[in-house]
Amino acid sequence: MPKDDHDVGDVQDSARERQHERAESVEDMLGDVGRMLGEHKYPTTSEELATEYGDQQIDLPNETETLGSVFDRLVDERFESAEEAREAVYNEVTGGAGGMAEYNDERELDEIDTTESDTDLS
Repeated sequence: MPKDDHDVGDVQDSARERQHERAESVEDMLGDVGRMLGEHKYPTTSEELATEYGDQQIDLPNETETLGSVFDRLVDERFESAEEAREAVYNEVTGGAGGMAEYNDERELDEIDTTESDTDLS
């Protein structure tokens, strides 16, 4: 029986690294979306956001889509704040969290907001 050239630990490490890189890329996108959504008046609906930001491109690791197409999938949603809208976009793009196994302790929305705000003031 031939010996497998790939160590299971190496494969798992590589998969975790790819997952981490994707999360960072999506969170970078989330920061850009958050700035746009932060300028909108709330409460609002997914339809209003789709109309307002419909042509804004979201660059994801393996594809590009418009923010409008994301909000089009969020039919009849109402958002009380930019944070709610941003979280809905994040969940739609990445899929909702499936419990603690998918929890990302590196993802802190408040920290992203602070970092983005500090950058905007520079």
